[in-house]
Amino acid sequence: MRRIAAASVPLILMLTGVAQAQQPRQTAPPPIDPGQLGTVKPAPRPATFTQRIKQLLARTGATVDDSRGTADMVVSIYPDPKGGKTTIVLVNDKRRNLLAFYVYNFGNVKDVKNKEEVYRYLLGANDAISVGNFFVDSEDDIGYKYLVNSQATMSQAAFEFVYFTMATVARERKPEIRKVLGLPPLSDEKPTDAKKASEEKPPKKN
Repeated sequence: MRRIAAASVPLILMLTGVAQAQQPRQTAPPPIDPGQLGTVKPAPRPATFTQRIKQLLARTGATVDDSRGTADMVVSIYPDPKGGKTTIVLVNDKRRNLLAFYVYNFGNVKDVKNKEEVYRYLLGANDAISVGNFFVDSEDDIGYKYLVNSQATMSQAAFEFVYFTMATVARERKPEIRKVLGLPPLSDEKPTDAKKASEEKPPKKN
């Protein structure tokens, strides 16, 4: 028994040595040559307000009047399929985090004698339309607007729904508004500057 035990000790040592010899040696990775890393591409810059709006407008058939636009305002002209054009101004209201759609050129209530009748018509129109509302600003100009949260991304479908609906409402309501004002109908739209949201005031209620 002693011989067997004595003989087994060298055998165990030999097997242990063989097992250690079979294990791969762990070596440190070679140093990385900085030249092999290549050039790191910077992250693409997010689209500006003007770029984003122009991308959304591209599928509507509207044109953009860059001469009247700014970094936070895009003036678009929509050619109505039934004739005529509608100017829809889009404004980036940073103060309130809003994207504002505006339509003007309906007329002015400053010198009209039947203001109450005009206000009643505008309030009735607001109850009937599904998108946006008519208002009278501090200069007594009648406008039509729609405001949406600019922090949430607006899809192409949602943008087109608002844009086309506003163009339709403006086309249908403009002759009626001008008739109430006692003004002749306009044959075509004229580009206009967007009014400041802080200057707006809603139609008065009786």
